[in-house]
Amino acid sequence: MDPRVEALREFRRRRRPRSLEQGGRVWRYYALGEGPRTLLFLHGMAGSGDIWFQQLEAYARRWRVVAPSYPATGSLGALADGVWAVLDALGATRAVVVGSSLGGLLAQYLVAVRPERVERAVFANTFPPGHPEILKGRRLAALARWLPERLVLGMMLRNTRRKLVPAAGGDALLAYYLEEQYTRRMRKADVLARSRAVFEVFDPPEPRLPHAVFEAANDPLIPPRARADLKARYPRAFVRDLGAVGHFPYLSHPERFNAALDAFLES
Repeated sequence: MDPRVEALREFRRRRRPRSLEQGGRVWRYYALGEGPRTLLFLHGMAGSGDIWFQQLEAYARRWRVVAPSYPATGSLGALADGVWAVLDALGATRAVVVGSSLGGLLAQYLVAVRPERVERAVFANTFPPGHPEILKGRRLAALARWLPERLVLGMMLRNTRRKLVPAAGGDALLAYYLEEQYTRRMRKADVLARSRAVFEVFDPPEPRLPHAVFEAANDPLIPPRARADLKARYPRAFVRDLGAVGHFPYLSHPERFNAALDAFLES
C-alpha cells in the first residue's frame, strides 16, 4: 500500500471532525493547531475536509488550520454561511482562505461578500464565476437529477479513472481517495448540490487584499480559456503554475502545492 494512503487512514484514526448545525444542516470540520492566525482550506466537488489532511498536518505547527466538509446545500450563500459559522465557533474573526475548484469559486465569493473576514485568498485550480466553458456542464448536471444514484456516481468514477488520475501521473493516493468517495462516501445529493453551486453566477470581487491564483498546466477540468480568464480577472494576483500535476495538486503533489502556498504567504 502507498504510504500516503496509510497516512490518510492514520489521520482519520487520530483526528475526529467537530460538528455544528447551521441552516438546518450539520457541518463537520477539522480544526487543528493553536497558531495565532487561521488558515482555512475549502475543498471542491469531490471529497470532504480530510482531502486536505497533508496540509492540515503540515501547517498545524504554525497556524490554526480549519477544513470543513460541505453538507448537501446547493448555493454559495449557504456554503458561505456555514463557513462563517465554523469560523465563529472557533473564535476566528479573519482567515487566510485557500480554496480549490468549487472551493476556489467559494473563496472568490467569500472575498466578494465579506472581504473584512478574509486576510488573504488563494484561488486554486478554479475559474471565474459564470465562465462559459464551465457553464457548458449544466445540461449534464440537469440530466443527472433524473438518473439513479449508482449511475451518477459511476460516471464520476469513470471520469476519475480516465482523466483525473492520469493527469496526476497515476498518483496512488488520488486514485484511492476518489475511488473511495464515489463508491462509499459521497451520495448523489452531494454531487447535485455542489454542481448547483459551481454553476452559480455572481459579480466577482475586486480584491484589495493579497490574493493568488494557482493553476496546473494539464488540468483536465479547467480548460485553458478559463485559466487564462481567471488570471485576467485578477491581474494583480500572485500566480503560480504548478506544472503537469492535474486537478488535485494539494493531494497528489503536496510538496509542490505547499511550496507555492509558502511563497504566497511570505510574499
